[in-house]
Amino acid sequence: MYLKARLKGGDTVYGLFCSTPSALSIEIIASAGYDFVVIDLEHTLISAEQLSAMLLAARASNIAALVRIAAHHQALQALDAGAEGIVFPHIRTEQEARDAVHLCHFSPLGKRSLNSTCHSRYGRDDLTDSMYAAQQHILVIAMIEDLNGLAQAKNIAATDGIDVLLEGAADLSQSFGLPWQTRHPDVRAAILDIHAAARCHNKIFCALPRIPEDFDRWYHDGVRMFVLGDDRGITRRAMANHLNQHQNKVATL
Repeated sequence: MYLKARLKGGDTVYGLFCSTPSALSIEIIASAGYDFVVIDLEHTLISAEQLSAMLLAARASNIAALVRIAAHHQALQALDAGAEGIVFPHIRTEQEARDAVHLCHFSPLGKRSLNSTCHSRYGRDDLTDSMYAAQQHILVIAMIEDLNGLAQAKNIAATDGIDVLLEGAADLSQSFGLPWQTRHPDVRAAILDIHAAARCHNKIFCALPRIPEDFDRWYHDGVRMFVLGDDRGITRRAMANHLNQHQNKVATL
């Protein structure tokens, strides 16, 4: 089942940012049981060829792949290659939200260019039917991570075609002049405002819990979409824990 349908059905879904430029990373994340992955082009040097292989691995591994883009032209390419949705960083205005929708959706909702892609098995299936089918599964995700975006959160959430608001506490903290103070009261209040904007317009809110208490609070407040970190940090912590177990054992011998 597509991620968008699962969200509409009220399922709780868990994802990770994937910043490692490898199809194997996608397979491992899928094998671990995550529901979706956000391939990050904004903060990495993942190439077009690597992205294509990662999206192919996602389809083969039955994990939903979203792509956080660094430039607008990447949205069309990622969707044509099989991404189920696009994460747009730093959405600050209603117009930017509309532009995001236009990039992701075909007419009449958007202006996405037509082509014969994997969605139609490269023309084997009826192109019009394939276009409408693909249209139903696309997720357009707006990251709000600036003071300007925070001020426009309700208008962004109200934009037809925006499906999800994703909080960006790290950059929000910098926007407040409090870099990396993601649990500062001002930043936490801002995240609550983003959640309220999503709820007001019946849109999905995606949380990035940083401690277990965050997850508990969001879940009890009805949030059902979570990004649980970045593959690099999780890998480092797992390796460090594995090493520490053996180092501590040696200390007792």
